[in-house]
Amino acid sequence: MYNLLKLNLGRNSLRYVIREYKIKKINIPYYLCNSVRKSIIKEGCKPVFYHIDDNFFPLKSFNISDFILYPDYFGICGKNVQILTKKYPNLIVDNSHSFFSQPSGLACFNSARKFLPVYNGSYLWIKSAFNTLNNDKIYRKSPENEYENIKNENDFENFEVLNINKKVLKDIENLDIEDIKQKRLSIFKEYNDFYKNQNLLNIDFNNIVCPFGYPFLAENEKIADNLVKKLNNKNITVYRYWENLPDTFIEYKFYKRLVIIPLK
Repeated sequence: MYNLLKLNLGRNSLRYVIREYKIKKINIPYYLCNSVRKSIIKEGCKPVFYHIDDNFFPLKSFNISDFILYPDYFGICGKNVQILTKKYPNLIVDNSHSFFSQPSGLACFNSARKFLPVYNGSYLWIKSAFNTLNNDKIYRKSPENEYENIKNENDFENFEVLNINKKVLKDIENLDIEDIKQKRLSIFKEYNDFYKNQNLLNIDFNNIVCPFGYPFLAENEKIADNLVKKLNNKNITVYRYWENLPDTFIEYKFYKRLVIIPLK
């Protein structure tokens, strides 16, 4: 049975989990947003890194008592989540890229701004919740351009762990969530119909709840770069995920050749 908390940021939901369970060490993937690493360290918790394979599945076997953070990468790794949840009781699922997924693991959290036109917000499902929080006082509208988006991202580094701002929560509640979900799925299908014969990702796209973007793994870096330029020329902003990794890492190909096409 889960408790549902509504916090101001996904990374702060993770910080709450670390505090709640007094986690001193947690396994996290190398292929991960740096803000998550920073949030873990802020809580005095030690990150222990693991590699993932071509299907985004951990290459490391964990102890049954280990705390493990696993991201549902780009909202396409639901099957991996199911397997890991059954195997490891202390699995924490990062659904920042899978807003519509059902609760699973010891705890899981999402990120509203990655899917909805809102400033911030995160839903945290957790089996234990005793720490009380104050409400976030900061309110802004959803960023209108890339400059505002980058500014907000930089500001989030200094945000404390708080409940979601009441106005932001109201903005979320006023949205037609199901309509947003169906539109994203429709766009995802269009991209998949167009790119599936060129996409080197070996992922079953048929039973995805609602993804963050369309992940296209190119055969080489040149093809990936050309696709990014093509999308940018259409005013579609494309990010590379995440910071560069050593070229000896198996995940290096994701940094260089994986293009995540926004579902907009």
